[in-house]
Amino acid sequence: ALESGASVIVIKGHVGTITITEPLIYSNELPLRIVGSGQLVDGTALNDPAAPLLSVTGGSDVAIRNLAFDAGGGYDFDNPGGGKGIFVDVPEDVTGTVTVDLTGVSVFGTGNHGIHVSDCSLGDDCGGGQGGGGDGSEASIDVRLVDVLVENSGWGKADADGVRVDERAGGDILFSAVNSVFTGVGADGVELDEGNDGDVFLNVRNNYFGENGAFCLGDDDLQEGDDCYDDGDPDVDDGFDVDEAGPGTIRGFLHRNDMIANFDEGFDFDEEDEGGFDVVFTSNIAIGNEDEGVKLSEEGEGSIVASLRSHYTEANNGSKEGIEIEEEDGGEVHVTVLG
Repeated sequence: ALESGASVIVIKGHVGTITITEPLIYSNELPLRIVGSGQLVDGTALNDPAAPLLSVTGGSDVAIRNLAFDAGGGYDFDNPGGGKGIFVDVPEDVTGTVTVDLTGVSVFGTGNHGIHVSDCSLGDDCGGGQGGGGDGSEASIDVRLVDVLVENSGWGKADADGVRVDERAGGDILFSAVNSVFTGVGADGVELDEGNDGDVFLNVRNNYFGENGAFCLGDDDLQEGDDCYDDGDPDVDDGFDVDEAGPGTIRGFLHRNDMIANFDEGFDFDEEDEGGFDVVFTSNIAIGNEDEGVKLSEEGEGSIVASLRSHYTEANNGSKEGIEIEEEDGGEVHVTVLG
């Protein structure tokens, strides 16, 4: 159906497991909508294990309902490799907003990112974290996840996340996750990387981020310059990581999320340039994370405005804070903690 150019695909309930031996590729500019009935897309026999199970490359909007994607798993530090589950590649000439809307979607066992939306000319070399390089389109990226599960992904390479959004040049990241689970991921459960002009908008409610970030703990021979090297320690990752490196603000509402036993921070939000924070946390729980339950770090001229209400956080490592607020340059800090 994808090869024929069909943009609306409905998979009826009598269809069983869908076994693929070649990657699924959609390059049309028309919005793609795939409606499943709970089927599994089995990619364990893919002829190119490094390929994504599904690639969308034309800059179209994407909506997928009620499908699971299984890449097979079996990857770790000593057995690297593997591809992505769902990959949406945004061409540089796209404008407006590209929407990725997933409901009832599961992704398992990928060596690379579970779900990757890339508006970055460098592809997988775009780099995560503050100041990541590459160019991109002027489009904004709008990712909406409802009842999504990403599990046991990102175990084939360093810095392979459960969900990764790379946005460069102009445009914002709009990210919504509701009633979803991100667990057992090699790197961050979710990483949003906004590298140039643009804001990050968050609506994150009733999600579970647990036991993410342990891939580099398998490196028993750390060498300076390697992907896993972090000042002599393994480079472990977070439950939910947001990096905003250009002019722009991290804004959002985060409610009733559980951050449990991640190998670095629970929430790790960094803003590097002009801009700041305007965030509200309510009724979140952060327990057993190896570093802070919540970290907000602002390195430019912007201010931090944050409210944490009915928030329970407990650091696993007694030398770390449950909540850490950093303001390293010009700007003010206005933080309220209640309950």
